[in-house]
Amino acid sequence: MEIKILTADDHPIFLKGLKETIETDPDFKVTKSAQNGQEALLAFQTHSFDVVILDIDMPKMSGLEAAEKILQIKPEFPVIMLTMHKEKAPFMKSLEIGVLGYVLKENAVSDIIHAIYKVMEGESYLSPEISSYLLKKATATNKQVSTDLLDQLTPAEKQIVKMIAEYKSSKEIADELFISEKTVFNHRTNIAKKLNLNGKNSLLRFALGSVR
Repeated sequence: MEIKILTADDHPIFLKGLKETIETDPDFKVTKSAQNGQEALLAFQTHSFDVVILDIDMPKMSGLEAAEKILQIKPEFPVIMLTMHKEKAPFMKSLEIGVLGYVLKENAVSDIIHAIYKVMEGESYLSPEISSYLLKKATATNKQVSTDLLDQLTPAEKQIVKMIAEYKSSKEIADELFISEKTVFNHRTNIAKKLNLNGKNSLLRFALGSVR
């Protein structure tokens, strides 16, 4: 089955290279490319896509603005953000609005195929190079999370929260703990229920805040 992809970036040469990289996978087809957030949003509203890939910094409407509007239309839609920078603020904003993928542009060639597969499965994806940087930043901010909240969790659940804060996928957690992905999913569901967490990425945001 052909996976239809919308890409958006204000640099035509980068767009061309991104399309060529994505289409090295025979299942993927970039059916539309836009050069700003407005064009991307209009394309999304008038065409059918399976994944949207947006540069954060674009004229007329930023990628974040376009992503937010897209996710208001279809809250569970797989969106990947591309960025040249490692700032924490746009990353946290992306999480807040429900973006699943966050890829450093300099690593797009090596990361984008894997990122597409991940977000299509409903998993989060973050370029490895940027994840270690952001994890250090999250630790440095030393956000305080109520001890009472963490005390509601079992040791196994606390371990999973720690691994989520390290940007590990459910499969990676399952492999490291020698349990099934279904068990990880059940743990995640129970954690979210205990902590009254709602919305996409809410557990990841909590996990990042709990990093000591």
